[in-house]
Amino acid sequence: MRLLFFQILLFSALGLHAQFGVQTSAIFNDASPDFITGVGELPADEFETGGEVALNYWFRLPKQRIEFLPTVRYATSKFGLAGISLREFGADMKVNIYPFDFLGDCDCPTFGKQGPQLQKGFFLQASGGYSFYNSAFTNALDEREVSNGNAVVFGGAIGLDIGLSNLLTLTPIVGARFATSAYRDTVFTDPDGLNETPSSSKLTTLHAGLLVSFRFDHKNY
Repeated sequence: MRLLFFQILLFSALGLHAQFGVQTSAIFNDASPDFITGVGELPADEFETGGEVALNYWFRLPKQRIEFLPTVRYATSKFGLAGISLREFGADMKVNIYPFDFLGDCDCPTFGKQGPQLQKGFFLQASGGYSFYNSAFTNALDEREVSNGNAVVFGGAIGLDIGLSNLLTLTPIVGARFATSAYRDTVFTDPDGLNETPSSSKLTTLHAGLLVSFRFDHKNY
């Protein structure tokens, strides 16, 4: 899976000369009870707001407005009460569907499409991918504990493309990502020094951000 992650990263980097995007988001994490069992069963909603940055490449079907965005991302957040820091490295395939302009066959930037902004810019997004997690906290013995995990993730979002020019598009986007069993193979040490292995820990991430997209394929303008 790590090889796949870096292959997607390389694929995205190679496409930077054509059409790519950078997204920054605020994230809000909600962990299942098993996710934090190893650190004293503290309330799962104590996760503070974190941040995420993502890089994507863009391509679409020729006759329908279904667009594909292979994406790599990095996120960080903090569990304030327990002093846990959580980092996430991930890769996704995101698919945007434009329900109000589904048969729009102009392979041009949003700025160059005909019609009202909502009609040509509103989309629904589905995504699937894989994440690697790294968490760290200080236990009752004042020792730093580090744990790693990984999980399949899936999610959905809605967004609106706002074309500022043929080169530049801004896209506010909000959505959610769901991870399953991120720490099923990880051993935590609880405050009493006992080892516990969460069996079905899950992490839900809500995100709200802004995607900035660049298109340099002038032949389609």
